[in-house]
Order: sequence, then structure tokens, then C-alpha cells
Amino acid sequence: MIKLIAQDFNIYQGDDLHAGARTGAISINHLLSAGAQGVILGHSEINDSPEIINSKIKTILNNEAIKKSPDNFSLAILVGESWNEFEKNSNEQVANIIYNKCKIIFKDIPKDAVKNSIIGYEPKWGTRGSGRDDMPPPKPELISACIKSLKKFMDDNYKNLKPFYVYGGSSTPERTLEILQDDNIDGLILGSACNTLEKTINIISSMKKIKGSKDKVAICNFKAYILPDPYEEYIKELKKLSGDFFVYLAPAYTDLRLVKQLL
Repeated sequence: MIKLIAQDFNIYQGDDLHAGARTGAISINHLLSAGAQGVILGHSEINDSPEIINSKIKTILNNEAIKKSPDNFSLAILVGESWNEFEKNSNEQVANIIYNKCKIIFKDIPKDAVKNSIIGYEPKWGTRGSGRDDMPPPKPELISACIKSLKKFMDDNYKNLKPFYVYGGSSTPERTLEILQDDNIDGLILGSACNTLEKTINIISSMKKIKGSKDKVAICNFKAYILPDPYEEYIKELKKLSGDFFVYLAPAYTDLRLVKQLL
């Protein structure tokens, strides 16, 4: 399965200005018009607070077009700690921070709204471009602790839901083999790791090697890169994957319609 999703969208609250008077902004309706079937929220490079992520989820829930076909729209919701929250804390303390952030992100969000969600751990310091490129990325032990915390939150608050769980940040084929040994982690959200087709396929190969026939998730977040390989080549190769792969393509806003046509 290959699905087209967007990288984010803009909301504005409390300033009493016209919703359309936002030069350069992207609304949820723009995404729908361009063919997006979902959106990433909470990416480390966006730097939204948990409260803003909560507001964005509610904006999606209140959209009339999405209300008509809620099962057709997917949310990839990412949660992560800042460098200051990580630096002096144990893995267990960081995992508890993640749990508490989820309390805010999912406040007053009904079960039906998250049944098609992908829930991810993505620290705001351990990904390329998020401010601490000088530091080594999170170790598998921290990633596992935080994914376990996300899963516990979902089990505590949304019983019987089985969302996919992913990790985002500084992925390589070698790290993929380490990280995905954890049975709680279904896949990865790739950023700079998917800015060439070769890197993408190498990580996909590692996912297949470690996960076998289990369901696997790959979110290709192309960010603002000018890709050396055309989308046609990505789609051609990704369509060859077996049915246990769930692939989400998140191109730049300007390329949403193009990728929609190619799909």
C-alpha cells in the first residue's frame, strides 16, 4: 500500500483575522484539494507544542470534508523530547515525559479520531536538522523505552486500538536492524534518509531483513529537499514491495498534486 500524506499544515487561533488571509500558509483544505490522504503532526523540525498539535488534530476532526470520510484520512502523530528534557534524565524519565506530553496532545480526542493513526517517537534533538547534529542519535534502549511509553498511553486511553508505532531520526540500514529488533516498533519515518532512492531502498531492505513477513511502515518525509531521483522512480520501486509494507509518501507541498497523479 502506498498513501500520499502531507508534511504539516497551518492553523491560526484567536487573532480574529480572516482564515484565508494568510499569505504563504497551507490549510487543511489546501491539502485535501491537492489529494493528500493524511498529514504528519508533531515533527521535530516544526517545533509545535503539544497544545498546538492537539489543536491541529481538532481542526482536522472539525473539517467537513474529512467528517464525511474519516477512514480515508490518516494521522502520523510524532512525540519527542527537547535536548534539555533529555540531557540530564534517565531513559525512564524521558519516557515519562513522552507519556505526559501525550496527555496534552490527545486531550478530548475521541477514539474514532485516532483509529487510523501512526504514533511515533521522534526526539527534537536526535534528528538531522533539529538542532543537535553534533550529538550521536538516540540509542535503541531509549527508543524502545519511549515507544513502550507511547504504547502504554494508547492502551490506557484507547483500548483495543492497534496503531502502528514508528521511530524517526537519523536512520541508516545498520541502525534500522538495531531499532526494529523491538517488536513494539513497526517501522520508521525517514527524512534525510530518503532523499535518494538508493538510501531509501537500502533501509527498506533492512526492514525486510529484520521484520520478515510482519507488517512494516515506512514514512518517506521528503522535507524541502530537491531530490536527485524523480518520484516516478521511487513509486516504481516501492510498488514492488509486498503487501505487508505500508508506505506513506510526504512530498513538499508543491509536489502533492504531481505525486497524486503518479500514484
